[in-house]
Amino acid sequence: MSETPQYAMEEITERLGITARTLHYYEEIGLLPGVTRTEGGHRVYDEEMLVRIEHILKLKQVLGASLQEIRAILQAEEELESIKASYYGDTRTEEERDRLLDEATDRLHTILAHIDEKMEKLQSMRQRIVERLDRANRLKKRSK
Repeated sequence: MSETPQYAMEEITERLGITARTLHYYEEIGLLPGVTRTEGGHRVYDEEMLVRIEHILKLKQVLGASLQEIRAILQAEEELESIKASYYGDTRTEEERDRLLDEATDRLHTILAHIDEKMEKLQSMRQRIVERLDRANRLKKRSK
């Protein structure tokens, strides 16, 4: 049986282009629960944790989500995984599965609401910039 790869903090920071302080802070605020440590107290990260950090960074960079929003999204995603595991349990009745599907739908709506809110803000910002660009182009035409 092969061991899961373990990464030192320096490997993670170099690979992802973030600081050690960022990783410490994510751990402090609960975005990275269960970081393991060596006997000497140094943090080590497994592949699952690396994927989680990459996901956090993607939510932050692509979606422009705050850390609080990221926490809510991660929590909803974790709840979805739990619901999925329960849904496929052998002892579930049809009613229980329907209830689990309702819960999953609620969690997905939560995630979509975060994304929609960000998209609306970005669209509004974009519209303001387009309006400024139009004004600048009109002024430029007048001055000719």
